[in-house]
This record gives sequence, C-alpha cells and structure tokens, in this order.
Amino acid sequence: MKYCTQHWLNRRCREAGKQNGDCDACIVTHGDVLAVDETHPAFPKTAAPSIAQKAANFATSAAKHVAAGMPRATQEQVDARFAICQACEHFDGRACRLCGCPVVREQAFVSKLSWANEKCPAGKWGPVQS
Repeated sequence: MKYCTQHWLNRRCREAGKQNGDCDACIVTHGDVLAVDETHPAFPKTAAPSIAQKAANFATSAAKHVAAGMPRATQEQVDARFAICQACEHFDGRACRLCGCPVVREQAFVSKLSWANEKCPAGKWGPVQS
C-alpha cells in the first residue's frame, strides 16, 4: 500500500505514458491522502531510464566510488542488498528501473551492490557503516 495525493498519482500516470484517470482503479481509499495498491495492474510503474541516463547514472556513481577510495561491501552485505532489491517493486528481474543499474549478487566492479558507499535510489538500503 502506498499513500499519496491525487496530484502525485496523476503526475505518475503521465510519466508512465497514461492519461489522468487511467490509474484510478488502483485507489483503495479516497480522501486528501489516497491509499493505492502498488500491485494493482493499473498502478503506474516507473519506466526504465534511457541508455544515456543509465550511463550518466553509472558514471556519476563510479566517480563517487573512486573518489571515496573504492570501498567494498562484504559478500554478506551484498547478499542482504540483493534480497532487498529482489523484493522491490522497481526491480525488473535484471536491473533497477529507477537508476537502470544491473542488480547482481557477485562482488564485481559493475555491481553497485558491492560498492560500500552506494545507496538505493528508492532509499531501501544505504551506505555500509564501517
């Protein structure tokens, strides 16, 4: 369940390429604050970022990672982050639909899950505290 305003839901519908009202079937309760069912087929899913945006997101994160001294998360920390991503509504089975980065369990350079200084764009996990 997500709580939001009608304005937010309408904006999210437009961002998903739908018209205002197309997403109203996911509303569970009405009022100043709506309760919406994020699992309902009418709920507007976020579109994946473009290839250019994915590259920019990754380059920004990589630069921050290098500037921080390339801190690494342990395999246990990577596994915990991976489990959170797998349960997330923004995970498409391969990548995050918010930032576009691949979600892989291995400790690899291209895996932001293994970068200790990284955080989830949806705020579901943060930098590893040493």
